[in-house]
Formats: sequence, C-alpha cells, structure tokens
Amino acid sequence: MLSIFVFFTKLHAQELSSPSTDLIKNIESIILKENNFKKDTVISKKRLSYLNKSSNKKSNILYHALLANGFSVFFDRINNRSEHYFLKSIEEAKKLNDPALIIWTQVNYSQYLYYYCQIDKLIPIVLKTMEESNQVNPSEMILPEQTFKFFGWIMSTVEDNSAISFYKKSMQYMEKPSSESAGVLNAIGNCYLRNKDLASAMRYFNQSQAVALKIGDSIRYAKILGDKALVYEKKGNLKDAAHFLKQDISYSQKFKIDKNEMYASILLARILLKLNATTQVEKILARAGKIASSKSYYRSSLKEVIELKLLVLNGKNAEKELLLRRQLKRIEEYLLKTNGNTVLQRSYWLIQKKKYENDTKKIRLQLVQGERMKNIYIVILLLTIILSFITYNSLNKKLKAKKIKLENDRLLFEKMLKDANSDINTYAEYLKNKNKKISILENELEEIKNSNSIYLEDEKGKLQEMLSSHLMTEENWGAFKREFIKQHGDFYNTIIDNFPELKESNLKIIMLQKLDFNNYEMSNLLGVTIDAIKKSKQRLKKKLGDKYDLLFEIIDIK
Repeated sequence: MLSIFVFFTKLHAQELSSPSTDLIKNIESIILKENNFKKDTVISKKRLSYLNKSSNKKSNILYHALLANGFSVFFDRINNRSEHYFLKSIEEAKKLNDPALIIWTQVNYSQYLYYYCQIDKLIPIVLKTMEESNQVNPSEMILPEQTFKFFGWIMSTVEDNSAISFYKKSMQYMEKPSSESAGVLNAIGNCYLRNKDLASAMRYFNQSQAVALKIGDSIRYAKILGDKALVYEKKGNLKDAAHFLKQDISYSQKFKIDKNEMYASILLARILLKLNATTQVEKILARAGKIASSKSYYRSSLKEVIELKLLVLNGKNAEKELLLRRQLKRIEEYLLKTNGNTVLQRSYWLIQKKKYENDTKKIRLQLVQGERMKNIYIVILLLTIILSFITYNSLNKKLKAKKIKLENDRLLFEKMLKDANSDINTYAEYLKNKNKKISILENELEEIKNSNSIYLEDEKGKLQEMLSSHLMTEENWGAFKREFIKQHGDFYNTIIDNFPELKESNLKIIMLQKLDFNNYEMSNLLGVTIDAIKKSKQRLKKKLGDKYDLLFEIIDIK
C-alpha cells in the first residue's frame, strides 16, 4: 500500500514543561490497551467512557483520539465521525500546549489518512509533525518507536534515504527482539533494495528473518520471504524468486493475511509471466483479484491485477479484454482522485522543494555576519530556484504527455458521476411531487366531505380513486428500492449487516429518512397518519435500544 509522509513546516518553538516519564508510560499503556477496537462503536464508547468522564484533560484527549480510531475500524473508510474526533483531539492537545500529545494526535490522524490514501490532506500534517518532533526529546514523546517508524514509511515511499535514519532511530526505543524490530529491519532492507544495494538488502532481510524465527513470528517470516524473492528477481534468478513467493503465499493463506497474499500473488504472477507459465498465472490472479476487489483502498493493486490479466489474454479474447479495459479505466479515474501517480509525483516535488528551501535557510543563517553574506545568499537563492525549476520541469516532462488525456478523463468521470446520481435524485424529486398532489387531493376530499350536496358523491369517488393511485404501492416501492441501492449501496449494506433485526417496514422509514423526507411527507407517501410514522420510529427505537443512536449517526453520514 502506498504511503507518503514528509516534513517541513516552520515550527514556533515553545518552552514547555517536560512531562514525567511515569505519566508518559501510563498514557502509552492506555493507548496500547484500548487501540484494539471491535466493530461495535457502542461498545467502544462504553469502554472508553472512563477517559471521557475523567477530570484530567489528557484523558479526554485520548478519548477523542481512540474513539476516532474506533469509527475508522467500524466504517472501514474515510468518515465524518472519525474526522470530527481526530481533529478534536488535535485541537484539545494544542490548547493544553502539550508537545507530546500534539505530536501523537497528529501522527494518529496521519496514520488514518495514510491508510485510506488521503495523500494531499496528509502531506502538510506530516511535514509539520516531523519538524515538531525535532524540537522534543524522544524520551518525552509518546510511543517514539511507532512515531519514527511511521516517518520512515513516509520517507521510504518518496524514496528518500532519510527513511533509513528514521527506522534506525525507532529501533533505539523498541523492545528487541520483537515483531516490531523484525519489521523495521525488514523495512531497512527494502530501502537498500530500492537503492539497488542488493548485498545490504539481503543482509537486513536475513537479520529480520533470524529475529522472526527466534520469536516465532510466522507472519513476519512470510513477508520476509516475499521481500527476499525480489532480491533473487533482480539477480535474474526467477525460479528461486518464484519459490520464495509461493512460500510467502502459503504462509499468508495459513494465517489469513489477505493483504500480504495479494501483494505476493501479484509479484509471483509477474515472475511466472517471464517464465511463460501462463496457466498458473490465471489461477493466481483470480485469487489476487478477489482480494483486491474487497476493499476500495486496494484499487491500486486491483489495477495491477487487471493489467496482468490483459497481458495473459494478449488479444485472445476480445470481449473479455474489452470488459477488463473498461474496468481498468474506471479504476484509473478513481486513483486520480486519491493516491494516483500524479498525486504522488506532485507530493514528491513538494518534498524536494521544501528540502532545498530548508538547506538554503540553514546556509543563510550560518552566514549572517560578514560582507560576503549578500552575494552568497543571492547564489544560494538562485541555486534554490534553479533546482526547484529543474525538479518541476523534470516532473512536467513526465506528465506533459498525459496532461490533456487526464483532464478529459476527469471531465468524463464527473459526468459519469452526475449521470449515476441523477436516477435516485430524480426519483426522490418525483416522490416529493407526489406528496404535493396527495395534499391537494386530500384537501379537495375534505371539502367534499363537509358538503351536503349529493351531486358531489360521484366526484368524491373519482378523487378517492386518484388518491389511492398516488400512494406508494409495493410495485412502486420495489422500483424505488432498486434505484436507492444503486446510489446508496454502501449505506444499505451497512444497515443490513449491522441491524439484521430490521423489517421491510423499518427499512422504508430509514431509506426515506436518508433522503431527508419529513414525517408529514412519509405519511402522505405511505398512506398512513403522521402519528403512525412517529409510533413506527418509537417502536424502532425500543427495538434497537443503544444501537438506535448509531443507526442515525450512519444515516446522517453523507
């Protein structure tokens, strides 16, 4: 999975009192204990309530941060509830003027943004947090080993060699031997592998493997096998590379590590294609594709799977190839909005630009005195501009050929979204208009009822027939429900999965509520009284109990 974090923002240095070691350890123990959420936010709130009720402001901050993590696990995507609590935890930490909590809450939020590929939003936060961490003694930080390891991920993603120093710094604060230390050794090996230093890469992979075997960490051992396969591939030893990847996949399946199995399967498929073993490739890609399709944030991997499937087809099945290319286009359009290469390259340029600016500032400060300062500053400034210009132009040359195509694709994608949204919106508007007609018919019927004229009886019958035809029938409801699921499939599935006790009558109320129908509009449409709608909601609240508030939190999420 792609990650990106780097750092550079002007920090306003502050003289703050140092927190006690015992207090830091206490906070760390709470985080490690409570950060293992189940998919039930009601239970999560109850478990964390002791933090919220505490008179200690630091405990309140932990409550907001950990609850944000809980909603992230529950929804398994970017969501408004997590966003609210993450930002609230950061805001309260800043009010308290606690550097350790400020850094941790920002890292906690950054990990959430990283996991769900919100790259553009992530960059400024990580840059700021990395700079702030330079102003704090690591012994006074909360979970420094996790913080520095996270910074290492970010710099590794943008292929910056400072990643290695962050990784090594994290190891100074973690238990050895442990799964964490094995993971960091493995990450350092990957940095050397990216720099084509195969000897150093294999050395760190072997160290990581030794730790994993010593502590019995089979999951880490499986991942190391996959990374060692990359070394053999670069050496041209494809058969050994394939052998290691098959072992990796076997362990991943045994311990149900779908994500690692997916990555290893994609690598194995590439190698087997080089060995012309296409029959094996089709089976491997089918499994990898199934995993990649299960999560929206696996779409980069799904793109790779589809590209490999097209290589296997090689023009042999035009119909199937057409379907795959259509699917590939949709994924590419989605990635342009999230973690696509364009965003990553732009982020990389930003990092380099910030580094040049920072280097210039350091040199300028060293030459504050002396007659040569002015001339040297001009030279440095020119060099910074030239380097930034070269970096920018280099990126532009790579993107220029795709620029027009990407813009056209973006406009087409927006049109597709608009077309996709129009069906359920049109349906909702249609139902609103029906409500207006029903109100008019009811008023006319009321006037007839109040009249003593026998000549209006026939007209009354006709109006009653028209009123009945405008009410929501089972057939109309079926059509409405299908259109609703097309537009709000994720919402509908979340409701069905988490509230299996709901009946069809409950779903009608919930779906109309999602479309902002009020009680009066619901009663008109369903042909019942407003009191009947209110009683239905009261019965629903009694049925769901504590989960009723969660239901309406889900309904309110846009």
